Amino acid sequence: MGAQTSYGYKTAKGIAGGLYDITTYENNTFTTPGGVPFGYGVVKGENPGSDVKLPDADSTAEDFEGVVQNGFTTMQDNEGNAVPEKGQSIGVLKQGKIWAVVGEAAVPAYDKPVYLIVTGDEAGRFTTKEDTSEKLALPARFVGGADNGIAPIRVQAACVAEKEESKA
Repeated sequence: MGAQTSYGYKTAKGIAGGLYDITTYENNTFTTPGGVPFGYGVVKGENPGSDVKLPDADSTAEDFEGVVQNGFTTMQDNEGNAVPEKGQSIGVLKQGKIWAVVGEAAVPAYDKPVYLIVTGDEAGRFTTKEDTSEKLALPARFVGGADNGIAPIRVQAACVAEKEESKA
């Protein structure tokens, strides 16, 4: 049974892992090692193309698979958290606009480059250049500012980003 556990006067603009709008997007299915929250960035897992994991210090920008999308099929636990369990199928947005979880030091604004935090407690969250965390530059841009710890980002598929770089 679902129950509202918090109240406020402001409605959040989005939810972590929720689509930002209905523009064209690409979402692929992967299995999760468990404990990867919606709205976090993930990289190739042990079986590339089949599973994903949170990034670590050894991750590269080429390992980036996308952002874990909230498919609204994961039940909340007793603390109100909805986090996919180990072995569960999850959607990962590879291209499109999505509400992503940002790090505490992130200063998102329209058209700023997006970075993926790869170490510490915030690994998998997104940030900006000003953040001193260890991070990777991604083929992505912020679409707007932060709201309740999430911000909209536009993720470009790697092949699209490579074509744009070769034109420069």
